[in-house]
Amino acid sequence: MKLVISLIFLAIFFWLANFEVLSWARDWPLILIFLGLMKILIFPRYSKKKVIEDLEKGKITPAEALRRLEKLI
Repeated sequence: MKLVISLIFLAIFFWLANFEVLSWARDWPLILIFLGLMKILIFPRYSKKKVIEDLEKGKITPAEALRRLEKLI
């Protein structure tokens, strides 16, 4: 999923660069900011702390906890 969203973003960026709306040399900080925001806001569905809390409360099974923790790595 992360790869797909990143590829879509890059495709849009290069498409806009072809129309000279964006420039790689000028707008590269925007790309870094966008990727950082995606990592913070979109991708961290689970944190280790949240997985452990859900497991302790009985909301998820140990197998589901392992699956979620493997995705974090």
